[in-house]
Amino acid sequence: MTIQLASTGSRRLLGGLSIGTLAIMLASAAAAQVAPAATPLPADPQTPAAVPAVQDDADAPDIVVTGSYLRNVRQEDRASPILTIDSESLAKTGVTSLGDITRFIPQNVGSAGGIQDLAKGGGADSRDTRSANLRGLGAGATLVLLNGRRVVPADGFVNLNSLTPEIAIERVETVLDGASSTYGADAVAGVFNVITNTRFNGLKLSAQYTHIEDAPAATVQAMWGVGDDRFHTVTSLAYRYQAGLQNSQRAVTNFFNPSSGAGANPGAFTFYSRPRTAAGGDVVINGNNYSTLYDRFRSTAGTLTVVDPNCGSAASQSRYVPSANSPGFGLGSCQFSFQAQNPIRPEAKSYLAHNDTTYEIAPGQTLFAEIGFYHQDSNRRSVPSYAQNRVGARPPIVPAGNPYNPFGVDVAFTGRAIGSQGFPGYDYRLIQDKVDQRQIVVGARGNIGGGWKYTANATYSGADITSTDRDTDMNLFQAALNGYGGPNCNIRYSGPGAGSQPGVGNCLYFSPFTADVSKMDPSLIFNLQSNVTTLTKIEYLIGEAVVNGSLAQIAGHSLDVAVGAQYRKEKQSSAYSDLLLSGFGGFLGPYRNTAFDREVKSVFAEANYEIVDGLNLNAAARYEDYGNFKTTAPKIAVNWRVLPQLSLRGSASKAFQAPAIANSAATLISNNVVNIIDPRDGTTTFRSVQQYGNPALQPQKADVFNVGATLLPIDHLSLSIDYWHYKYKNQIQLQNAQAVINAAPNGPNVIRDANGVAQSVIISSYNAPSGTGTSGIDVAANYRIDIGAARITLRDNLSYLATYDVDTGTIVYDGVGHRNNYQTSPLTAAAAPRWRNLAAVDVSLGDHFVSGTWRYVSSVIDDYQQLVGAPTVAKVGAWSVFDVQYGLRFGSDKQYELTLGMINAFDKAPAAALYTGYLSTLGDPYGRQAYIRVGAKF
Repeated sequence: MTIQLASTGSRRLLGGLSIGTLAIMLASAAAAQVAPAATPLPADPQTPAAVPAVQDDADAPDIVVTGSYLRNVRQEDRASPILTIDSESLAKTGVTSLGDITRFIPQNVGSAGGIQDLAKGGGADSRDTRSANLRGLGAGATLVLLNGRRVVPADGFVNLNSLTPEIAIERVETVLDGASSTYGADAVAGVFNVITNTRFNGLKLSAQYTHIEDAPAATVQAMWGVGDDRFHTVTSLAYRYQAGLQNSQRAVTNFFNPSSGAGANPGAFTFYSRPRTAAGGDVVINGNNYSTLYDRFRSTAGTLTVVDPNCGSAASQSRYVPSANSPGFGLGSCQFSFQAQNPIRPEAKSYLAHNDTTYEIAPGQTLFAEIGFYHQDSNRRSVPSYAQNRVGARPPIVPAGNPYNPFGVDVAFTGRAIGSQGFPGYDYRLIQDKVDQRQIVVGARGNIGGGWKYTANATYSGADITSTDRDTDMNLFQAALNGYGGPNCNIRYSGPGAGSQPGVGNCLYFSPFTADVSKMDPSLIFNLQSNVTTLTKIEYLIGEAVVNGSLAQIAGHSLDVAVGAQYRKEKQSSAYSDLLLSGFGGFLGPYRNTAFDREVKSVFAEANYEIVDGLNLNAAARYEDYGNFKTTAPKIAVNWRVLPQLSLRGSASKAFQAPAIANSAATLISNNVVNIIDPRDGTTTFRSVQQYGNPALQPQKADVFNVGATLLPIDHLSLSIDYWHYKYKNQIQLQNAQAVINAAPNGPNVIRDANGVAQSVIISSYNAPSGTGTSGIDVAANYRIDIGAARITLRDNLSYLATYDVDTGTIVYDGVGHRNNYQTSPLTAAAAPRWRNLAAVDVSLGDHFVSGTWRYVSSVIDDYQQLVGAPTVAKVGAWSVFDVQYGLRFGSDKQYELTLGMINAFDKAPAAALYTGYLSTLGDPYGRQAYIRVGAKF
C-alpha cells in the first residue's frame, strides 16, 4: 500500500499490504496531514508510487483532492482529514464489494441496507445495498461521489456497491470533516469519493471466491484500456453473486422471538354468539368446552376472542400464554416466532459496467465522457405471509357453513392467512427486487489562459427500482372462507358468477385453523397471496462549471481561487399496483402514487493562501437555493507545518442536509409496518405507520470543527491525533410511532377501529429543537521496521467516542455506550460504542506478503424498547475478531497474483442483542469468511 504524506516537494511513502493497512488508511488523518521527515523514505518496492497530489496537464481533472476545487493545492496542505486508499491496497483485501470497506473504518458506524436490522429497519434490506454512515449521523449525512460527481440515491442513500467495478478504482478518498462549503447538501459528516482509473492500458482480470458457511459469494471482473495521450478509453465489467442467508442458519439469530396480540398466528377467533354443534349442543375441542367459556367470559357486547384451539401444537410452532383469568385454555395469546424464516441477507446477482473516455480535441482542450450501468436481481425469503394488519370494523368471517369451522357459528378471524409453518408448496414469501441504475457524464476541461483552467460537465444519474412482494387480498381471502376459493372459481368482486356454488367443483373452502392448513388444496394460494408491485424512479440532472487559477501573488505566495456554479434538478416518482392503492391488502398499504421534482441552484467559491512558509489558510463558501428555502455553508481551515516533524491543523464549518424531496410534500409519502405497544392495554402487535410529508421542513444544519496534529518523532514512526465535533441544529427527524401513541393514545394521529383496536399511527418529519451532537478523538500510529529484505509495519488506529447526545424531540440524552433503541429514540440514532480500534502487522518479503489484523468494538447497553432512564437489563457484548491473509506475485513479469485469506479467522459470533439477535452496526453473523483471489494483468 502507498500512503501519501506531506512534503515540501517530495512524497513520503510507507509500505504494507493488508486489511489493517486499508483500515488505517481510511481511518487515520495522518495519511493526509503529516509534516515531512528530514529524509524521505523509499517507496515499497512491491507498490507503485502514489498518484501525485498535483497534476498540471490539462487532461487531469480539476478535482484532484476531494474536498477542494483548487487544482494546484496539495493534499498535504489542506487541514481537513483526507484519507486515501489506492487500487493496490484495495485489491489486497478480502472485501467482495466496495461497500464491505465500511466494516473496516472505525469512523463509520454501521451501514444501512445489506443485512437486516429488524429493530430499526436496514434500509433496502430486500436487496444487496450498503451505505456509508460516518460518525453515526445517518446514511444521508455522508455524501457519496463518483469521480467528484453526485450519484443518484436509489435506496434512500447511495449504494456503494452500485458505483463501479472494484477493478476500475484508482483510489478512494474520504473526507472526515464537514464539506457542504464545497459540495453542498449532505456532506455533513464527510465525503466518500470513488475515483476511477482513466489512464489504464492493457487487460486486467480478477476472480474471487469467498466461502461463508451456507452463503458463499463470488466476483469476476475485467478491465480493458486502450489509447494514447490524445484518445483513451477504459472499460470495466463485473459480475457479483451472493447467496442468501436465513436466521435459521446462524445460532445467534435462530431463537424463539415471540409475536403475539391481534396479529399473531395461528390466529385469534372472535365469537359474536354462543358456539354450538349442529345438534345445538356445546362445542368441545381437545376436551375444552368453548360454549361455557363464552357464557362465562363474553363481553357486554356479546363477543369473546379466543386463540386457535391448536395453539401450542408442534405444527403451529407456537406457545399458548393464558391470560390472568383464563381457565387454562382459550383466553390469552398465541405466540409464535417468525425469526427463523426471516433473512439475514438476500440472495443477489449484480452486473456492473463502466467506461471512461477522454479525447484531446486541441492542445490543452479535452472532452471526456463517463458511462456506467448497474443491474441487480435479488430475492428475499421471509415468513410465509404477513400478519393481518388492518381488520376494519369487522374482521374476515369464517361462516358457520364453512365445513372446517368447529364452532358452529360465524366467527371472525385475525391473524396470518398462512400459518407460520407455511402452506403446501409455499414455505417462504418471496420479495423480488430489480434495480437498474445509470450514470452518464459528458464534459470538457482545459486551459483558459494565464494559468487558469476550467471544467464543465453535464450529468444524468437515474435509477428504476421494481419491487414485487406478496400480500393477502382481503376480498379474495373472504371469498375462500365463504367457499369460493381457488383460481378457477367463477367469482367477481360483485359476488359469485353463474353456476358457482360454495365448496363445489372449482370453488374451494379455506380453513385458517392450524389443524387444517396442511390439508388445504395448494391452488388456494391464489386467495392467500397476491403479487403487489412498486415502481420507483429517481433522476438527477446536473450541470456544473468551475474555473480555477491563481488570482494574485502576494508577498511571494500565490492566492489561488476557484469559483463555480451548479444547477441540479431532482425527480422522484412512485407507482403502486392496484392492491396497494386500494387498501384491501391485509398488511401493506394503502399507498398513493406520487411524483415530485425540485430545482437546486448554487454558486460556490474557494480560496487558498500560504501566509508564510508552511502556514496555509483555506476559505470556502457555497450558497444553495431550493426555492422554498436557501442556505449558505462557509468553512475556514488552517494547516501549519510548524517543523518538518510536526504539523498542526484546524477547521470550522457549517454543513447542511436538505429534506428529502418527498419529505417536503403535503401528502402521504410512505406506509410502513412496525411493532406497536398499545398503552391502553399493553398489547404488542404489528400496525401500519402512515408517513406524511411536511412542507414546512427546513434543512438541518450542523456546526463542525476538527483540530489535530501529526508528529514524526523518529524515522519510520508517525503519530496522529484529531479531535472532532459535530452539532446539529434543526435536525430533521421522523416522528417515532411509539412516542406518538404513547403521548396521545386516543389522539387524532392514532386510527382505531370500532372495537378500539389501534389500526394505524400517523407520523411526519419535523425539525427537532436541536439534534444529535457528537464528538471524539481519533488516534493513529504507524511504525515500519526493515530487517534485511523484509519490511515489517505495525499499525494501530483508535476512535474514541466522547459524546453522542440524542435528541428525542422532547429530551436530549447521553447515548454513548448505548444501543440507542429506546421506545422514543429517533430512527437516526445509531448504536454508540465508546471504543473502536484496529491494529495490524504486515510483513512483505520479495514477492510474498503476510498480514494480520485485529478489529475491536466495545460493548453497549441494550436499551431496546425501554423507556429513557430505565435500569439496564442487558448488554450487547464487545466484538473482537482477527483477519489474516497471504499474497504472492509470480510469473515472468509478476503479472499474476494469488491471495488467500480469512476474515474473522476464529469464527467469532456476534454478541447477542434483544429482539434482533445481533446488532448489524457492531458486528456481523457471517462467521469465518475464507477467500481466494486470482488476478492477471497483460
